[in-house]
Amino acid sequence: MDDQALWQLLRTGSEEAYSVLAQRYYAKLVHYGQKFTPNRQLVEDALQDLLIRLWLGRQRLSDTPSVKFYLLKAFRHQLFKTLNKSLRHSEVEEADMAELMVFSVEDQYIELESDLRFTSELTERLTHLPTRQREVIYLRFFQGLTIEEIADLLVIQTQSVSNLLQRALTNLRSSWFITTPVILALAYRLIPLL
Repeated sequence: MDDQALWQLLRTGSEEAYSVLAQRYYAKLVHYGQKFTPNRQLVEDALQDLLIRLWLGRQRLSDTPSVKFYLLKAFRHQLFKTLNKSLRHSEVEEADMAELMVFSVEDQYIELESDLRFTSELTERLTHLPTRQREVIYLRFFQGLTIEEIADLLVIQTQSVSNLLQRALTNLRSSWFITTPVILALAYRLIPLL
């Protein structure tokens, strides 16, 4: 059953639809959350809070053209709330939280049978990008979000997303003697889409 059908069933109170959506997106959301903090327990706590809120507020959920985008956005918001609480109510803005974004060991040591050296080099290049550029690259190419969805998620203009993507690709290209299409094609092979 596709996400839209499950979402509609969730809105009418289907526990089965809720469970299927939770199972379908749990690992993806945890993986996304670990881009902001290596503390898996904190990430899972934030995700549990979100899932509880979704179930309790199921009758008030609105229709959405993309369940994946809705969940990413809602989880990002919940994670920042949880991170703020864990930092003892210090006033940390989302932009400051983005500075905590790290590529996990899993991402840093992606194995590619034909070229482990290239994998290591690509990962190294990605970690040296500015935080926002790294996040936009992750959301666009590893989560498959559109530029409009990324803009909405990060609360910035679509032109800003395009600019960030362009700068990120330019930075990768300038520090490496490979063309952008080759970088993107290999990135798709190296890091599995979630």
